[in-house]
Amino acid sequence: MKRFIRNNAALLGIFAVTLLTTAVTLLYNRPVGVIGLVLWAALVLFSIVSNVWSTNKTKNTLADLDRQLDVDNLQNLSNFPMPLIVCTETGAICWYNSLFKNGVLGDFRPNSDEIFPFLDGQTMDDLAAHSQLFTCVSGRYYSVYSFPFETGGKAGYALLFSDETDLQRTAYEYKASRPRVMLISIDNLDDILSAFTDSDSDSMRSQVERLIDKWLSDYGCLVRRLGDGRFVVVCEERDLALMIERRFDILDTVRAYQYDGKVVGFTLSIGVSGGETLRKCETNARQALDMAIGRGGDQAAIFKTDTYQFFGGVSKGVEKRSKARTRIISSSIAKLMENSSHVFIMGHRFSDLDSIGSGVGMYCAAAALGKETKIVVRRRQTLAKGLVDMIEERLGDVFCEPEEALPLIDRNTLLIISDTHREDVLESAEIYRAAQTIVIIDHHRKNVDFINNAIVFQHDPTASSACEMVSELLQYMPSKPPISECVADALLAGIMLDTKNFALKTGVRTFEAAAFLKSKGADTVRVRRLFMNKLEDLKKRNDMIGSCEKYRDCAIAFADFESPNIRTITSQAADEMLNIDGVKASFTLFRVGDTVNVSARSLGDINVQIIMEALGGGGHLTMAAAQLNGCDFDSAKTQLFAAIDQYYAQTK
Repeated sequence: MKRFIRNNAALLGIFAVTLLTTAVTLLYNRPVGVIGLVLWAALVLFSIVSNVWSTNKTKNTLADLDRQLDVDNLQNLSNFPMPLIVCTETGAICWYNSLFKNGVLGDFRPNSDEIFPFLDGQTMDDLAAHSQLFTCVSGRYYSVYSFPFETGGKAGYALLFSDETDLQRTAYEYKASRPRVMLISIDNLDDILSAFTDSDSDSMRSQVERLIDKWLSDYGCLVRRLGDGRFVVVCEERDLALMIERRFDILDTVRAYQYDGKVVGFTLSIGVSGGETLRKCETNARQALDMAIGRGGDQAAIFKTDTYQFFGGVSKGVEKRSKARTRIISSSIAKLMENSSHVFIMGHRFSDLDSIGSGVGMYCAAAALGKETKIVVRRRQTLAKGLVDMIEERLGDVFCEPEEALPLIDRNTLLIISDTHREDVLESAEIYRAAQTIVIIDHHRKNVDFINNAIVFQHDPTASSACEMVSELLQYMPSKPPISECVADALLAGIMLDTKNFALKTGVRTFEAAAFLKSKGADTVRVRRLFMNKLEDLKKRNDMIGSCEKYRDCAIAFADFESPNIRTITSQAADEMLNIDGVKASFTLFRVGDTVNVSARSLGDINVQIIMEALGGGGHLTMAAAQLNGCDFDSAKTQLFAAIDQYYAQTK
């Protein structure tokens, strides 16, 4: 009876409530109440009979199976040196030996006479499919070995419980105590301290280092200072797991550091990794630190086998100026050009003004050295057709299709990749794979699938555009290539595109590059003509903006039309939606075939790169994109909203 009440508590509660309802009905409407009372009594009687029938059936099954287990079998099983239990194919317990009773069962009192409380949520199907299962009973861990049997037409299982609690604890301790190496770097220490006196600089440096020491004191870490603003930390996996759980809160602490009541602007870059040896841990940690710095700093990058996990990265990158490094890179590229037989310059698919403009700048440098040079571009897909036409009109045969360039590549060919560092978005991956000498010039935040075999990797996420970087390199080329007005126009067009006419991502270097190009004859009026749109495209862009919807602080618009200039229209619509009051980021979606393309923009308050990376894309803090294959607008919208929610949850 106790078991019946315990197993049918919910049903008995329903009976009580319906009886009370029937009693109340009798007071107000006797005929209806009588009918209800009769129905209630019939339901109760049916439930009792059904339960008794089910119980008797189970008892008969167990009795039949028990009769099949003769005295000799039971005697052998009772003397078995490990916990053993026998159950039917439906899970009803038939018998268990004393070791199971005293060891596994102990003080544990399950709610039923079935095997399921001992299987930790697993079912009889799992038992039939696997000869070994893992389970936890009363805080102890067991490997369960199942042996199916059939006797007298009755099927069942003999389950052997092997106590592996000590082994599991040892395995957990081994995994939790594995060493991890962490490298910490204060991103902009020298740049910030250069504006303060020596005494203030020493005070701020020591206070920031004290914040790092205090943070690490909460964990069992070994920390040593490598140099000014750099630390090496050795910790255990359990400490790293706790840091991940707290989302590396030291990033927020250092970012919010104040001196004399003002936020100074310090940020950290952290690289963490494990490995088979401590040397391998340190090597991987350096790679992770380079990844964190390459993505703009102010974040932690954890290297795991063949992928990365990132935390932070919510602030704008701090501009770093190093003319010495630019001069060295420029000289290195010039030497590679001199020693090459051909020079090919290539950007990303659907090339824009920045990709074409930076390519034209490097073409100018290679041509000045007398090298046979071509810019690889698909004319039918480029978004900078006006610039391509202008360059061909003034400079002649500058561009070529990928199919024309591929047969000309030999072991002495130099391939310069501009405005991207990812193989999957190149104008032609075949050309990249065929070339042996590669140079990369890019300003986008580093992605995990970056090209890692470049001889020169000129990467600066604080630069406004690839054209800005090329403008700096041209100034330090040993050959001093002559820059014509059309080349200067092309470079200035790329800068104006990515800075939205010098409104976003601009720094001192941006205006220095623009001033240099202006001195070479760049004309803003000619450049503005490259941005002109057709009236039809302008109307479609305005229709998109007018139909946008707002989610959180983001504006989202869909392009439900077809146009040969749809990429340009949607990009411009995303830029325009940033002018809406209360909008910090904008997203436009358009479909090509079964792929939904997402274009993202922001004013810097929201890092759209992180949101697009959650969708498999990437880009920059204020400009990013992603492609969602095999989905429609509704599905893409759902995924985008989820990525935005995830970003807000991580940065709140």
